Amino acid sequence: MLTVAIFICLGWILSVCLHEFGHAIVAYWGGDTSVKDKGYLTLNPLKYLDFGMSIILPVIFLLIGGIALPGAAVYIDRRRLSNRWWQSAVSAAGPLASALVAVVLTIPFWLGLSLYQDWVGPALAFLIFLQISVVLFNLLPIPPLDGYGIIEPWLPLPAQIQFKKFSTYGLIAIFAAFWFIEPLNQVFWSIAYTISKTLGVPSGMVMQGAQLFNRGSTVLLLAVIVILALISRVKRKRHDVYYERGNSLSKRGRYEEAIAAYDQAVHIKSDFAEAWYQRGVALAYLERYEEAIAAYKTAVEIKPDYSEAWYSRGWVLQQLRRYSEALAAYDQAMQIQPELYQAGYQRGLVLAALERYAEAMAAYNQVLQIQPDYYEAAYQRGVVLSCLQKYEQAIASYDQALKIKPGNRQILTDKGWAFCQLQRYEDAIAVFEKVIRLQPDYYQAWYKLGWSLWKLGKSEEAVFAFDRVTQLQPSYANAWYNKACYYARKGSVDLVLENLKQAIQLEPDRFSKEAQQDADFESIKGNKLFQQLIKLGTNPSNCT
Repeated sequence: MLTVAIFICLGWILSVCLHEFGHAIVAYWGGDTSVKDKGYLTLNPLKYLDFGMSIILPVIFLLIGGIALPGAAVYIDRRRLSNRWWQSAVSAAGPLASALVAVVLTIPFWLGLSLYQDWVGPALAFLIFLQISVVLFNLLPIPPLDGYGIIEPWLPLPAQIQFKKFSTYGLIAIFAAFWFIEPLNQVFWSIAYTISKTLGVPSGMVMQGAQLFNRGSTVLLLAVIVILALISRVKRKRHDVYYERGNSLSKRGRYEEAIAAYDQAVHIKSDFAEAWYQRGVALAYLERYEEAIAAYKTAVEIKPDYSEAWYSRGWVLQQLRRYSEALAAYDQAMQIQPELYQAGYQRGLVLAALERYAEAMAAYNQVLQIQPDYYEAAYQRGVVLSCLQKYEQAIASYDQALKIKPGNRQILTDKGWAFCQLQRYEDAIAVFEKVIRLQPDYYQAWYKLGWSLWKLGKSEEAVFAFDRVTQLQPSYANAWYNKACYYARKGSVDLVLENLKQAIQLEPDRFSKEAQQDADFESIKGNKLFQQLIKLGTNPSNCT
């Protein structure tokens, strides 16, 4: 029965490699090319080992009769991924790979091969069952499992932050639930058995394989995993161990501890470019930008063709508005790796910030040639064209972005505003109404809808829209001021003063001057309360 245990153990290790390779290759396709530098595009199990996740937890689960979870770890830099769809795809890729392994292993059963004569059939059946269990378990929407990773990009940022804090204890909580809640345990295993039977794997064989496996597998698997860990430690020198520890900590959002681990790695091996780079990533997450720049600088001094380090250095410099240096870093990254479209996109943002619009547009065009479905580039190109007052072209660019990202409120709103600049107010209104249907509490769309209606002379409808703005965002001074203008035309002095007071209190200098010059208020400029409001605006320290 030792043979059965060895067979299943080796099959499990191979499946772990394929599971993690699935994460890595999809991340590479999605834009995180750093996985290649980290050595993750391989089926070598030593590249994926993480002592806590790959050694301790699987041993615990096996010793209590559970399943050996694929706890290996690949560090994905999610900032490099093109969009939320790719982030979800990276998380889904691991369980999908495990599912494909299960399906491939069932082929002998589909072909009707005679597997009842020896141990092969039962061992294969039980290995398939374990794979199915792994897929089901990983798809639970609980951090840090892949099922949660699939939905995480679509959650509000505050929820993501809270769940990340829980991820350290997530597996312990799941383990406790399975151990103490018997109905949950029964339902889980029942589903696994049903799926294996549906795939054509005889239930009797699964049970026979489990019995053969359990006769001596615990000691063997414990020995194999310990030996694998020892081989890993011998093969990977101490600096590699600290580096992997840092990656694991970063993955769980424990950046301070990760930095300490990277410090140990570079203390042992000072020319360890990857550790310097990951140290910079952790520092950037903590917004310790100057230190991050220094770490990236060291990484590229050691490894001048390290495109990811050049790109990350540019991104941090961009956050500090050191635009010239950021451009130089992005240029270097793209010179080394022309297909690194994220660098081209960020380069476009920097050029737009510098009002070098023609160059920014060229940068976005280059990005779209490399990655045609990168909607952010099409959208930002529309923004640049609007800045150049090329509104027809801007609308076409927004439409291209909307084909990739339908229903995006910001793109739709900017498209509607471009229609306004062309005085195509009916078209603008149709766009803003669509945005409001998608998100009724989006006050900017309500304001621009009101502005468009005002331009068409539909003042009653316009003031209704401005009312919605002041309900949703009371600090939006423009809406209060426009309401004051409306009531001035209606001759409702009390309402004029009430709304104008709100506008002036929010932006004293601006709206006190505008009110003095605005023809809408001509009939009440002699009003004592109006004059007091103007005086409050010019002396904002007196505002109450």
